[in-house]
Amino acid sequence: MKKTNIISDRLHQQVPLSKHLGVNVSDYRDYAVTVEAPLEPNINSHGTAFAGSLYSVAAVTGVSLINLSLMDHGIEPSVLLVRAEVTYVKPVAHDIKASAVVEESTFKAFLGALKNKGKSRIDINIEVESDGEAAMTLAAHFAVLDKNRS
Repeated sequence: MKKTNIISDRLHQQVPLSKHLGVNVSDYRDYAVTVEAPLEPNINSHGTAFAGSLYSVAAVTGVSLINLSLMDHGIEPSVLLVRAEVTYVKPVAHDIKASAVVEESTFKAFLGALKNKGKSRIDINIEVESDGEAAMTLAAHFAVLDKNRS
């Protein structure tokens, strides 16, 4: 089973809302992830994506990036979103596509603290796109615990 499928399944178990939203981790490589969700279960009365769905998909994107990146290092994390700032730029009138990328140096510093202390924090910027432009951004701050050291 592909890691992206494992994470999608784990999200659906740990965050049941993600299953209702239709969230699916569609791509992952080197500290970058893309998460998608269909418009239909996330639509509002204007025919565009509901703002709460956009927020939820973006938050799940950050969690997915952390989980996948740490799986590469044999770490089973417990991930908590502790602070987030959202900016809605324009409506999304199609399926939701969110992406996040972390610089390798940022991830390595985060990983080093996690290995040394069993806990760490990381900031991740997540973007939902519409027609090739940012439609929504989420600046998220995550706290992470290594389940094997708790």
